[in-house]
Amino acid sequence: MTSNEKDYMDRYIYQVIRRLPKTQRDEVRMELEELISDMYADKGSMDALLTELGDPAEFAKQYQNGQKYLIGPEYFETYLWFVKVVLICAAVPILAISLINAIGEMPAITSQNAAPVIIRAIVDGLITGITDALLSCISAFGAVTLTFAIMERKKFQFEMKKAEKWSVENLSAETKTSTSRWTPKFLERVPDKKAMISRGDSIVGIVFIVIFSVLLIFAPHFFAAVFMDGETVTTVPIFNLDQWRIILPVFVLSLLIGLVDEILRLVVGIYCKLVMISNIICGTIQILLSIVVLKVLPIWNPNFVLELELALGDNANSGAKFLTYWNADIVSNGLLAFIVIITLLEIGMTIYKTLRYGIPKK
Repeated sequence: MTSNEKDYMDRYIYQVIRRLPKTQRDEVRMELEELISDMYADKGSMDALLTELGDPAEFAKQYQNGQKYLIGPEYFETYLWFVKVVLICAAVPILAISLINAIGEMPAITSQNAAPVIIRAIVDGLITGITDALLSCISAFGAVTLTFAIMERKKFQFEMKKAEKWSVENLSAETKTSTSRWTPKFLERVPDKKAMISRGDSIVGIVFIVIFSVLLIFAPHFFAAVFMDGETVTTVPIFNLDQWRIILPVFVLSLLIGLVDEILRLVVGIYCKLVMISNIICGTIQILLSIVVLKVLPIWNPNFVLELELALGDNANSGAKFLTYWNADIVSNGLLAFIVIITLLEIGMTIYKTLRYGIPKK
C-alpha cells in the first residue's frame, strides 16, 4: 500500500467515524482499518476498493442501526454541551437580577421586622426569577434545538452539492458519467490539528453573548452610574430607556448573529471555507448593525449629564465629577472603533487559519 493509498484510507475512515458517537469511533476505526487492508490485499487498488464501499456518509449508516435522529451522533455531543452553556448563562443572571431587584425594593428595615422583610424579599425574588428563568431557558432551548435540527437535515444535501461541484474533468467523456456518483476523489484530507476549532475558543464569546443579551432584555437599568449617600442609592441610567423598545431589537439581533456564527463554528469544528465565509458575513452585518445602534438610534440617555450633576450635588469628589464631562458622540465613536477593530481582527485570524491550516480543496 503506497503512502497516497494509505492517505485515502485514512480520509475514508475519518469521514465515516466522525458521523458516529465518540464511544464507537475507536472500535469502528480499527474494524475499518482491518476490513480495508484485507480488501486491498484482494483488489490491489484503493480507488476501486473505496468506490465499492461507497459514500462514507452512507456507509456510516450501517453503524447507526437505521435510526432516524432529530439531532444525529455527529452533532449530538456538541449540541448537549452548547445547550448546557446557554441554559446556565440564561438562568443564572436572571435569578441574580430578580434577587437584586427584590432586595432593592424592600421596605424600610427595623430591628423588629428585619428577618421577615429580608426573607419575603428573597422569596419574591426567587419566585419572579425562576419564572423568568424558565421562560428564558425554554426559548433558548427551542432556538438552539431548532438550529441544530436544521443543520442535521441539511448536512447531506450540502455534502452532495459539494461532491457534484463542476471541474475541468467534466469535459472528459469518460468522466462525465461518473461525476454524478461518489468516488474516492471526493474525500477531503484529515484536518490538521491546528485547523481544529476547540470549544474553549468559542465558550468566552458564547457566555458573553448570552449574558449580555439577558441583561439587555431583563435589566437594561443595570447599565448605570451608581452613587451612595448613606443608605440612599441613586442610579443614573446610561441608556435611553424611553426609546429602549426601538433600540433593543437591533441590539439583540446583532448578538444573535454572533451566536449563530459561534454555533456554526462548533458544529463544523474546523477552519474551512464555510466557517470563513460565515465569519466574514456575520462580522460585516454586526459592524453595520453597530453603526445603526451607535450612530443612528438614540441609544444614550439624553439627560445623563444633568442627572449626574443632580445626583452628585455640591459634595462630588473629583473622580465622580469627571463623569460630568460625558460626551455621547465621543463614546459612540470610541465604541464603534473598538467593535470594528475587534471584528476585523477576528475575521483576519479566521481567514489566516483557514488558508494556512484549513483543508485544501482540490
